This record gives sequence, C-alpha cells and structure tokens, in this order.
Amino acid sequence: MTDDLTTAIHTYLTTAPASGFAGQEVRVVDAWRGSDNLLWRIDAGGEDAIVKLYLDAGQARGRRQLDGQRVFAPLSLAPEPLWFDRYPDGLARQVLVYRWAAGRNASAGNRDDLAALAAGAAAIHNHDASTVRRISPHAINLNYFWRILAGGLTPALRWLEEAGCPRMAELVRAMETSASALVADTSPLWQDSLPAPIHGDLQLEHALIQGSRVRLLDWELFGLGDPALEIATFLHRERALPGSAQHKHFLASYLAHRDDAALAARIAVYDRILPLSDLAFLIDGVRKLSPAERASAEFASTVPDLGNLLRRATDDALAALALADWSAVAADEIDLLLKPNP
Repeated sequence: MTDDLTTAIHTYLTTAPASGFAGQEVRVVDAWRGSDNLLWRIDAGGEDAIVKLYLDAGQARGRRQLDGQRVFAPLSLAPEPLWFDRYPDGLARQVLVYRWAAGRNASAGNRDDLAALAAGAAAIHNHDASTVRRISPHAINLNYFWRILAGGLTPALRWLEEAGCPRMAELVRAMETSASALVADTSPLWQDSLPAPIHGDLQLEHALIQGSRVRLLDWELFGLGDPALEIATFLHRERALPGSAQHKHFLASYLAHRDDAALAARIAVYDRILPLSDLAFLIDGVRKLSPAERASAEFASTVPDLGNLLRRATDDALAALALADWSAVAADEIDLLLKPNP
C-alpha cells in the first residue's frame, strides 16, 4: 500500500467527524494487505485498534462484519467494533475500526487449538438466531446449495461438449447424476434444520488463541446460514491438517457442543458434494477465459499447475461420490481444455 493512502487514513482518523479518534494523537504501528482489504494497526492515545479499508463490496461486507462483531464480541468470540463508516471523509472506500485483539495464531497440529476453535464455532451456531438480522451469502440448506451448484454445471457441460471433450462431459454428468440422487435421498435430514448464525469464513488463519479460548477475525460473510455446510467447508478447506485424527478430533469436539442428532450426517453429505463444487469452479474458470487470456504468456506458465489441479479435483470428486475411477479416460481432454484455442 502507498504512503499516500496511509497518510489519508491518518488524516481521516484525526480529523473526520465520524472518527472516534478525531483530535487525538494517532500513530500507525503496522500495515498489511488482506485478500479484499487493507489494514492498519494504530495506537490512538494508548488504545490499540485496527483500521480496515474494504477494496470490494465494502457496504455489504463491512455491515456483516460489524453485525458479527456486535453480537459476538460480548462473548469474547470477536474483536470489539468501534465504528463503521460507509462514506469516510477523504477515502474512496468503506472503513471499519475495531479494537486490536491479542493472541497467537491457531496451529493445525495443536489438538487444544482445534478443540478451542470447535467450541467457538459451536457457540456461534448455538446462538439465538433472532439476534442476527442478515443472511450469509452462503447456502442456508442442502437444496439451496445444490440448486446453485447444479445451475453452474449446465453451462459447463455444454461447453465441454462444444470444446470437443465428450468423455470429460460424461464424467461430470455422471457426477451430477450421483450428487443429485444423494441430495434427493438425504434432503429429509434438513427437514427440521433452521438457519443459524454462522461465521461465514471459518479458517485456521482467522482464529486467534487466547488461553484456552478462540477469538475469530474476518466476519465479512457473517449471517444466518447452515452450520453443517460451514463445518464441512472448514474440514474440506483444511485438508492439510496433519492426519485424519486431527479432522476427527475437531469434528468430535464440535459435535460435543451441539445438541443435534442429525448434524453429523448433514456434514457428511456436504463432505461428499464439496469436491464436485471445487471441480465445477475450476472448469467454470477455464471456460470463462478470453482468447487473449488463453494466448498470454501468463496463462501458458500456469497450464502445468492448472492441469494438475483439474486432474486432482476430478479424482477427488469421483472418490467422494464413490464412482469408478474414470479420470484416466479423460486425461487427454483435460490437456485439450488448456490449449490456447480449445
């Protein structure tokens, strides 16, 4: 980030009417870039705080994060929010300011850290849904999740066939058929499951360990959603956890804090479908590449890694849906998809 932007942040904090630090001495301690935001750690009259400048969808993301922090900061599960400014003086993007939260990063290899994170996630999911006024961008149940995924598979299948990859299209169609049958068979598990508060972006890197408890950062996707999807997504995303025993430990710790007999089964259903979602995401990304992007040297440099990702995602989706390993049949077609003009 530029010195000019840091200066603009400092000016806003010390002079803007909406700033809680106006007229005070403010010192910038550190600065870094997030995925869709810029952050500064500041000292304002001895008070440690974080200033978060949103780079994308700041109105929605900032309000969600503010709501999540307001609900869960009193439970020590989120940092304490100070203010959110939709139209900050001198800045082009929305700003959220909240108190600095001390702690250490959660470790994937530490069973106590995983147990603390599981307990924190369960506390969020157990919280009174009537206190939450927003819907998370994530699906609120299995049927909604599947409608979104299946809707994206339709253009992907059409494109695979038009690109001269009938065997890859056959593979994806077989996965779609299997997943659709799974959804139909297991939908009754959601019959009595109502949307509940979810963090929205549960990750180890968003977890601060404070003693034996966890405090979660980055509540930008907070709202009402499906706890089973949040936990399944966490376990799917954190596949690098050292050994299946860590997965089992986290899941057992989480379930011990929940009173829901069907929850483990719902998580297991998502676990079988999420790999297909990964594959669909990759195929859709390749499908949307423009001819100029395909012809670029940058794309050419990514082809080997992208090909490996597509093969691995295909294998994972087939295995999760307990389908025969047909991936070798379509291996040459994956290479074809990544040529400059498929």
